[in-house]
Amino acid sequence: MTATNCLRTAFAGMFLMISAVCAPTATRAETPGAGRIAITGVTLIDGTGAAPQRDMTVRIENGRITSIAKNGGAVTDAHVIDGRGRYLLPGFIDSNVHVSVYGQPARRDTSLKYADRGEELALEFAQRALTYGVTTMRDSYGVLPPILKVRDRIDRGEVVGSRLKAAGNILGWGGPFSLTFSLTKDSDLSLFQEQWNDLLAQDMGEEIMDMTPEELRVAMNRYLDKGVDFIKYGGTSHFLRPALIGFSPRQQAVIVEEAHKRGKPVETHATSSEGLTLAVEAGIDLIQHPELTSRDLPDDLIALIVKKDVLCGIRSNYITGDYRKKHLAKRAELEARIAKMPPATTSAERWRRLEAMDDNQDVQRRNAERLIKAGCRVTPATDSFYGDAPEFRRVPKGDEAEPGIGTIRAVEGLVELGMTPMEAIVAGTKHGAAAARMEGDLGTVETGKIADLVLLSADPLADIRNIEKVEAVIAQGKLVDRSRLPEHPLFLRKP
Repeated sequence: MTATNCLRTAFAGMFLMISAVCAPTATRAETPGAGRIAITGVTLIDGTGAAPQRDMTVRIENGRITSIAKNGGAVTDAHVIDGRGRYLLPGFIDSNVHVSVYGQPARRDTSLKYADRGEELALEFAQRALTYGVTTMRDSYGVLPPILKVRDRIDRGEVVGSRLKAAGNILGWGGPFSLTFSLTKDSDLSLFQEQWNDLLAQDMGEEIMDMTPEELRVAMNRYLDKGVDFIKYGGTSHFLRPALIGFSPRQQAVIVEEAHKRGKPVETHATSSEGLTLAVEAGIDLIQHPELTSRDLPDDLIALIVKKDVLCGIRSNYITGDYRKKHLAKRAELEARIAKMPPATTSAERWRRLEAMDDNQDVQRRNAERLIKAGCRVTPATDSFYGDAPEFRRVPKGDEAEPGIGTIRAVEGLVELGMTPMEAIVAGTKHGAAAARMEGDLGTVETGKIADLVLLSADPLADIRNIEKVEAVIAQGKLVDRSRLPEHPLFLRKP
């Protein structure tokens, strides 16, 4: 089948059948051992925040942890992993990724070329993340049909990959080529872009902002029937200026109520303090990047977030580490240049200068530090994404938003923002499980829980960067052959 015919089929069927024709079949990674695994002599950092436990034996059978014991003795009935001198942690969880190539005006070529390869790309993303020990990811904005298919194949054990949870559209936004997402007018769209907007929005785009609460209640249940794992809605538009509030308090109450009736968590993207306040008052469970606002957060809003115990998905990967260092160098250079210019004479000119210096990164940094200091429950939420296909990139993409390593950078960044290494590990494991509503199964190393585990060769409490030193990953109780992943790369360019 040609690429042109494949694309035509994709839009005719809205991606429901295309993978059977266009996508290669991924094979399951080989699993050494036959169902039982024992990790012996290991130092256990269990994700609860408790002190490390040394010389532990952790047994796994049928995908779950069956026992955790001190000095477990000789093991003869399982595949043995020697954990001496090593450190065992729960698998890491990223509460905000984007496994689709969902396009926007700056990435038309990529979205067109890869429009019919959504399942392959989602699986590649999940497999790349898994190699870093990221065993669960929440996709908070992406093309729903292919993501759900890959999610289900991973859950059934047909393919190996990081567990996926999907929200589909950010409710109230019209897709990547829309006014609410990218300030793109309908009159500027091609037919392809209009179809792409519809595919991503899934009938829950800008039109639902005009609905009465009862109409919205019906639409919410129709959307929940599609099989989404959680709900994310636009408390404001996508951008910082103007940060337009999208839904009334009554509408937001309906969104939260209907999702909670189905046991689904609700989160928001809101870029103003008033937009965030409305969402917190509506009863949301998580705020995606609460630090990403148009100005510094008011003290009373931070206090409200803490009081309501709303999870904060922080993009620490974008405001720490090498990314931060590059920003500070660029800002210093631009400040020196602007200091030689005449004073700005209009508000637009002042904003342009602030945007040129990426002033909002400094706002984000201050907000994140204050949220952490105030005691907000934090989970890493990286916004990791594909972006342009490698063949269309003018400059290399940094690793801060790449699958898997972006999550590691975010956990490391939490320490730079004020957490201890132990607190950062809890944020990246236990709190991530809470965001996914899977606390009973994931996030900590405890008897009875799903065996999603990471084995490190060095102590992450001595240096949080040791979470990069992965020796082994166990997902759903099976040892992952990381050398084989991703099995069918499209975007990864291996050396």
